[in-house]
Amino acid sequence: MDTTVELTPDLRRLFSHAYVLGGSPCSGKSTVAARLVARYGLQAYKVDDYQEAHMAHCTSEQPTMFRYASMSWDDIWMQPVAQQVDDEFAFYRERFTFILQDLAQMDPARPTLLEGAALLPALMRQCGVDPARVLYMVPTASFQRHHYRQRPWIHGILAQCDDPAHAFANWMDRDHQFGQEVLRQARACGFPTMVVDGARSLAATTACVASMFGLATGGFCQS
Repeated sequence: MDTTVELTPDLRRLFSHAYVLGGSPCSGKSTVAARLVARYGLQAYKVDDYQEAHMAHCTSEQPTMFRYASMSWDDIWMQPVAQQVDDEFAFYRERFTFILQDLAQMDPARPTLLEGAALLPALMRQCGVDPARVLYMVPTASFQRHHYRQRPWIHGILAQCDDPAHAFANWMDRDHQFGQEVLRQARACGFPTMVVDGARSLAATTACVASMFGLATGGFCQS
């Protein structure tokens, strides 16, 4: 089910010159976003920074978020992967209300870089973001799995599961399937995409994205 987005004049102004880095986890988008913000003095909004606040304020009006707020990690990762993927899209559509509330507190006159998996293509299309300032980054399955294992906090989550190996496998399958669907939706909306396989360094990727967004010259890359 699509979400209908209603914007105030200030939010329309903010989105009219916003830059968007969306996609799926472990694609390097957070690091690239941080480097672009530091280099070009952009106002920044990182969706992950507001996770706890959004979960604390969800109610039965956000049924998927509300259900997940009371689930254990074992409950989450032992669900069928297809259900997890559907829930992830529903979760992000519900969460967008809170994202808009956050953005309403920001300076609409400043160029802003928005970063996060919750910035779904259909939502960004409704917000009127310039496709030349949007990029969806998605890792290959092998790149995602390799780099997820290096994140220290993941082991604390898996330790709470009865079958950590099965939970991790489901988690990786969910994120991979989510990423593939995001690629499909982004392309259908006319937004650029980038598949990350590790062949390009973070520095080169950052230069590439800066060039794509018109922030800098050079850094040619192919999606």
